[in-house]
Amino acid sequence: MRILISRTDRIGDLVLSTPVFEAIKKHLPDASTLVMARKGIIDVISDNPFVDEYITYDPMGAHKGFSGALALSKTIRQKHVDIAVELFMSFYPALAVRLAGIKKIIGPGSRIYSFALLTDVIQQHRKESKYNEAAYNLMLLKPLGMDEMNIKPRVYLSDNQDSCEKFLLNQGVKPFNYFVVHPGMGGSAKNLSVEKYVMLIRAMTERYKLPVVLTGSYVDHTAVNRITAELHDNPQVKDMCCVLSMHQLKMVLFFAKAMIGPSTGPMHISAALGRPTVAVFSPIKAQSAARWSPYLLRNAAVVEPETGCSEQYTCNKKCLHYDCMDSITIEKILKKLEELIAI
Repeated sequence: MRILISRTDRIGDLVLSTPVFEAIKKHLPDASTLVMARKGIIDVISDNPFVDEYITYDPMGAHKGFSGALALSKTIRQKHVDIAVELFMSFYPALAVRLAGIKKIIGPGSRIYSFALLTDVIQQHRKESKYNEAAYNLMLLKPLGMDEMNIKPRVYLSDNQDSCEKFLLNQGVKPFNYFVVHPGMGGSAKNLSVEKYVMLIRAMTERYKLPVVLTGSYVDHTAVNRITAELHDNPQVKDMCCVLSMHQLKMVLFFAKAMIGPSTGPMHISAALGRPTVAVFSPIKAQSAARWSPYLLRNAAVVEPETGCSEQYTCNKKCLHYDCMDSITIEKILKKLEELIAI
C-alpha cells in the first residue's frame, strides 16, 4: 500500500504534521509513505525515518496555476498512490491529487471545494482552537482505523557531529555554547516589538555571557537589521539572518543551548529537534498556544500575555490591551529559559 500525505503550507504546519508519518508507519509498517510539501520547506522533514519518498510542490514555478496542477497530477499518478491524506486544503495541490486518480482521498471539510476533491470528508472546526494542530492532523487518520494521539512532532538531523562542529566554528560559535533568538514570524501572529527583542538579547548576553545567534528569512531581515543596529557594539550578537539553508538552520538550532522565538516555523523545528525552546504566543484564539504550541514536548515552554483576550482571529486596534505582547516581561521569558536549561 502506498499512502500520500500532503501538507503544502508553512514550516510550522509541516513540523506539526510529522506525527502523522509516524502513526501511519506504526499502524501499517509495510506501507510506503510519500509526503508532498512546498519547495523550500520540504527539507525540514528530510531524513525522517517514517517517510519513504518526497514530492516537492512548486507553486511559483512548475506547479503554478491550473497547468501546474495538471503537471503535478501526472507526477503523483506515476507514484501509484492508493490512499491520500490531505492535512491542509489548498485548491491546486488538492486538485492535482484528485486528478491523479487516487481512489481514497481523506481530508478536512474546511473549504467548499473539499466536497468535490475529497472522497472522505472529515468535519473539523480548527478555527475554534479546541485542539493542537498536530492533534487535528492525527484525527484525519481515523478512516484508516488509527486513533493514536500521543505521538510527538520530530525533526531529524543527519550530519555527524564533527561536520556540524566545523560548520558552527566557521560561523564563530561553539556547539551547545550559544543561544538562538528568532525575532521574526512573517506576520502570521502578534509578536514582541523590536524594542523588546533588543532588551531581551541585551539581557541574555549580559547575564549568561554567551553569544546570541539571530536567525530569520528575507521577510525578517528588516526587523533583524533594526535589532543589530541597536546592538552594533555587542560582539556577542551573531547575525545569521538570510544566510542559512534549511539544513544549516536545523543544524544551528540543534546545537544551540536553547532557542527563543514567537509562533513560527524555526521555533517548531527547535522544539521538534528536542532542544530547550521558549515559545512566545499571542492570546488571540486562532493564534493561541492551544492550537499552535509544540505538541506534547516537555523541552518547550510557552510564554503568553497575562491580559485576557476575546478576539477570535485578528487584533482590534481599539482594544485596551492592543500592545499586550510587550506586557510580557524579560524576566518572565528568562525564567522559562532557565527552568528548561537548569541554569
